[in-house]
Order: sequence, then structure tokens, then C-alpha cells
Amino acid sequence: MHYPVVPRRAVTNDMGITEMFLFLGLEHRLAGFTGIRSHGEIDPAFQPSLKRVPDLSSQGLTLENLLGVQADFVFAGWNYGFREGGVTPAILQRYGISSYALTESCVRIQPRQGVAIDDTLRDLRNIARIFDVEAQTEARIRAIETDLHDLRQRMQGVAERPRVFLYDGGEKIPTTVGRYGMARAIIDLAGGENLFDDIASNWPRGNWEDVVARDPAWILINDYGTVSAQAKIDFLRQKPELANVDAIRNQRFFVISYAEATPGPRNVKAARALARKLHPERFGAAATAATAATAATAATAATAATAATAATARS
Repeated sequence: MHYPVVPRRAVTNDMGITEMFLFLGLEHRLAGFTGIRSHGEIDPAFQPSLKRVPDLSSQGLTLENLLGVQADFVFAGWNYGFREGGVTPAILQRYGISSYALTESCVRIQPRQGVAIDDTLRDLRNIARIFDVEAQTEARIRAIETDLHDLRQRMQGVAERPRVFLYDGGEKIPTTVGRYGMARAIIDLAGGENLFDDIASNWPRGNWEDVVARDPAWILINDYGTVSAQAKIDFLRQKPELANVDAIRNQRFFVISYAEATPGPRNVKAARALARKLHPERFGAAATAATAATAATAATAATAATAATAATARS
């Protein structure tokens, strides 16, 4: 994609996407946002900024809505606002409106090799580049990268990966996360194994029979929708066929917010919190010291390599 000018009237759709925009300090470029039911769901750090932005959620992400606010840029995703038969990047282009599609969501329209939190970082850097704020936002993005590197160091060599079932909702048929959802990347980074990794989608429907047969050790509750996280936990506890599932018997539940489970600046923090539950031994004082020593050794090696390269260049 080519963006010849910096957009001035952007519209974002959905929680994590809007938080990405606010994380980059781009609220002054927002003509509005959609797909957020309540301001209370937004990270408290971003709520003051969001109050100054028009809420278009009641009207939805429609062409009429976007033209009404004179949008010149839309940041959304497939099934996160974009959909065939509705608003698509191609339709927006006809009206002179640029767009950017969330990387994780592109599995809906083309093959992908996998999903990782690096996808979120790539989206952040791309948006920063489009809006010409790379220099101002580099330190913020690097802070996330540093946290991600630290967590990967801590979880290196994890042999026992407990099976994790993400429950998004649904009574007759559960909605869960498949191989290409960001929540899957979070589970993997936290040292777990996604229960429905055999489904090649991001937010598919699973089935209760496989939940029972695969016997998850942990259940990750997506706190999203009109049903509360506690109501979802109560439903699972009372479902007779799940009574002997390891996670139910041992009451191993972990609640994750929708903004944490979908691409956004909270992904690494969510993965770290889940990792502390799945592998607490990796976060003791000894583990912290070992991780710091490994990082220091890597930094020393990198410095030495840089010095050697410089010496070679001088010679």
C-alpha cells in the first residue's frame, strides 16, 4: 500500500485497534471510532484521550457514517469492521479513503503461516510510519519489544505446556480461538498449548466433545460480550459433561479482557500475566536473576560483535 499524504481524519474500529491509535498519541487525528460498547472497557490510561473523540459506535462502520465525518483513513480488520458485502478497503478506495487492515485478521481473506505478537508490533510501526510519528513513538514501541524479549527469555525451554481452552461464549457450541487468533499467540508465549490449534481460523466455533476429550488444564475466559466473565465461569462449572475436565475439577480459570485477547498494546502484558499462572517457577527471584544474566550476556556479545565489525571496517 502507498500513502502519499498523512491522513488527517481517521476512523478506527474495535477496541485493540483504537488503543493502538491512542498508544501512538494519534487521538488528534481521529474523526471518530466505532465498535466500542463502553469507554470503561478502554485502558484507563487512554480514557481521557478518547473522551475528546466522537463515538460513532451506535451507527457502526458504514460507508455513510464514514462519509458523514469526512474520513480519509480507516483502520479496521476483516471481521473487525471490514466484511465482504459491507465496508471493504476496495470500496473505500473508490471514495478516496485510505485504509489499513489489521494483520491478524487477514487470515480471513488469504493464507497465513501463523500469528505472533510481532504482528501487533508490525501494525504499530506501520501506523506510526503512515502518520509520520516514527521518531516520537519509537521509545514506546521499543518498550513493548523489550518486555516481549524478556518474556521469551523467561519461557525459553519450557517442556511441559498445559493445554488451555479459551472460552469466548456460546452454550450449545463454544466460540474459541483457533490457530490464527492473537489469543493463540498469547497462550503460546505464556508456555501453554491452545486446545483448538487444529482449527485454521482466528475466532472459530469449537465443540464440547473435543473440550472433554482434550481435557484442558486451564480455561481462559474472554471477558467480552453481554455475559460477564463470572457468568461464563458459572456456566462452565455447572455443565455436567465438563465435570471431570482437569481445569473444572481444579478450578483453574484465568480471565482475559477482549482488548488483551485481540491485537493491541496490551498483548505482552496479558501473556506475562498468564505465564505467571501457568509457570510460576519462571518468575521467582532465582528465575529473574537468571533471565537478567542471560540478557546481560547477550548484550555483551552484541557489543563485542559490533566492536569487531567496526574494527574490521576501520582496517
